[in-house]
Amino acid sequence: MALLPKAANTEGNNQGADSFEAIPAGDYLAHITKSEMRANKAKTGHFLLLIHTILEGEHKGSSIFVRLNLDNPNPKAVEIANKELNSICQACDKEGVEDSEDLHLVPMCIRVAVEPASAQWPASNNIKKWMPESEYEGGAVGTDEPTVDEPEVVEPNVVEEPAIEAEVVEEDEKLPWE
Repeated sequence: MALLPKAANTEGNNQGADSFEAIPAGDYLAHITKSEMRANKAKTGHFLLLIHTILEGEHKGSSIFVRLNLDNPNPKAVEIANKELNSICQACDKEGVEDSEDLHLVPMCIRVAVEPASAQWPASNNIKKWMPESEYEGGAVGTDEPTVDEPEVVEPNVVEEPAIEAEVVEEDEKLPWE
């Protein structure tokens, strides 16, 4: 139980807490506003929670949460987390970071994707790429990169070759490798 310094005033306050609605996929100017190491749910490791805040445009002030599994029994999860942390450090132009606060309030360009809604969860965002601020082109316009639910379609390069006639093998005839 926690005693409040004064009684909460809910009169005339019809607004609830801010919801975390997904923003459209695209490149955004953002910075990290909070970071914290937390134990994972299974209590078998820890992740670095990073909160990125959009700095301009229609979605200014929106937050995107990233969890980096820096201490985890799964070595692949740790490898991925370290690569992502390295990308963040490069985007912030920081080397040898020992305290995540060194990454706070450094503007960078982030490429945001949309994770589609499921039966249990609403649509959400994840960051696919961290880039230096200099790579931000402004306007937070969508990219040509697909969102998670829209896979990229690659058209094959079709070259017409002359048809090759197949040799017919009789059922009784043995094949060369038999």
